[in-house]
Amino acid sequence: MDRKQVKQLINLEWFPSHLKTLIAEFLSWFVLKVDATKPFVPIIENELTDTKSEKIINIDFNLGAGIDTVAPFLSDKIEVLSIPPSKLNTDKNGLYLFVNCFHQLSIEEAKSNLKKIAESGNPIVVVEGNDDSLWQIIGMTIFVPLTVLLTAPFVKPFRFSRIIFTYLIPILPFAIVVDGCLALMKLYNPDDLKELTSNFNIPNYEWKMGKKDNGRGGKIIYLTGKKI
Repeated sequence: MDRKQVKQLINLEWFPSHLKTLIAEFLSWFVLKVDATKPFVPIIENELTDTKSEKIINIDFNLGAGIDTVAPFLSDKIEVLSIPPSKLNTDKNGLYLFVNCFHQLSIEEAKSNLKKIAESGNPIVVVEGNDDSLWQIIGMTIFVPLTVLLTAPFVKPFRFSRIIFTYLIPILPFAIVVDGCLALMKLYNPDDLKELTSNFNIPNYEWKMGKKDNGRGGKIIYLTGKKI
């Protein structure tokens, strides 16, 4: 398996919580601005339709660019229930969804979560807006810091602390780039996802994984699982 289990700044207990909040807010605001999660929607809607589900159980790591960046594109008929990963269980029926967060799980955690949900018979969708391409690395190291610097006054909600930690004490541009690069190292690519699910012995449960164009020259990574 190619991916690496490393800790990002947002995973460290000593990293200030207010900086974690500023990072999460920027990620959600920016992802919505560029419609980066729109390519997720057909995958999610297809699984909802195929499995006749009208409820999403969202696994929420509260790190930004999560369900809040997808919900605006979903039908109002879809009920969304968010739960933290520490409280993941399968006592509720619906589509279990991981948005831009599956890479936060260790290999053991990822296998355990996928197997537990699949054994319950519920469908699964994992979507990641980043991928492990050279283009993604270039974007993360060049365009992202420029974007942080240029957009800080416009990020919602507006915070004076964002201005301070972007321009006077430029921690945010550095932290966002470092965490973004570390996140790329943690991504499960389609081969990794196939390896995660290959040893599950769950009758009539089908897995699909791969990459799809994001409409901006890059790719998204996805994994779906459902009973057939």
